[in-house]
Amino acid sequence: MDWPKARAILLAAFTVVNLILAYSVWGPTALFPGQTDTPQGQTLEQFRETLSNWKLTLAPNVLLPRTPDPMRFVRVEFQPTPDLMKWSSELSGVAPDMSGRDDLAAAESLQPHINPQTQAMEYFPLAKGLAARSVTLTESREVTALAEDYLRVMSLFPVGARFSGTTENKEKGTVIVEFVPFFDNRPVYSGYVRAEISSRGVEKVTRFWVVPRSYTEAPAKQVRPASEALLRLAGRLASTKPRTVTDIQLGYYAGQPLSPAQSDDVHGWDTVPVWRITLDGYELYYINAFNGEWES
Repeated sequence: MDWPKARAILLAAFTVVNLILAYSVWGPTALFPGQTDTPQGQTLEQFRETLSNWKLTLAPNVLLPRTPDPMRFVRVEFQPTPDLMKWSSELSGVAPDMSGRDDLAAAESLQPHINPQTQAMEYFPLAKGLAARSVTLTESREVTALAEDYLRVMSLFPVGARFSGTTENKEKGTVIVEFVPFFDNRPVYSGYVRAEISSRGVEKVTRFWVVPRSYTEAPAKQVRPASEALLRLAGRLASTKPRTVTDIQLGYYAGQPLSPAQSDDVHGWDTVPVWRITLDGYELYYINAFNGEWES
């Protein structure tokens, strides 16, 4: 046997295997070792360039949050919306504007109702009555103040709700203002109340509320950096057109669909630390901050 030739073939084979393993470890769905905020050896600008190769761009005002100390799971409980029939009768007697909308389905969509898919309460005031308020959408504080004031007046602002952020929906020409519960100064994205604002006032309100109760007994675990979550998202989307990241925040989340039979009951579940990534067009993605998995 030609041993020098055999050794050369083996070395070449091992090299190919190592390259495949390196890609699986460092590819777009991979894990970055350590607790660095960007991949080792990269500056933020270099990381932005890496993302852009995957058609994902960080908006100029978006910075990578620092990786926190180990975190734990948080237990939450679903809090049903107050009786809709009673609440609806307290809407100041303002009837929805049905001009040009004659079908029953359209009429029902304008009344407070529970979305059967999400179990969230949806209400369409369509900037009528108390919801009719002129506002400059580019003035973030003005828009946020309008949303909170309206929600409080309509008894839709939950106890413990705190401002989470605003997102522009360019297609509809609106701004979505979100309030969520907080636990230990971290947002809990499993619950929310959102007001969609146009220049003429409040167009829509969506409410699905949970109450954070306590940490679970499970021990704290290390959190993976935001840079990994972004690369995982880029690899998962594999977008052919450029997309823009408008926000990335660390909080708690675990989706929990409720059946109609459960919607009026106290129902609890555990939430996990996540990186919540918002893309242009108000697309929300949740990446598990413990294992990098996709959270639905």
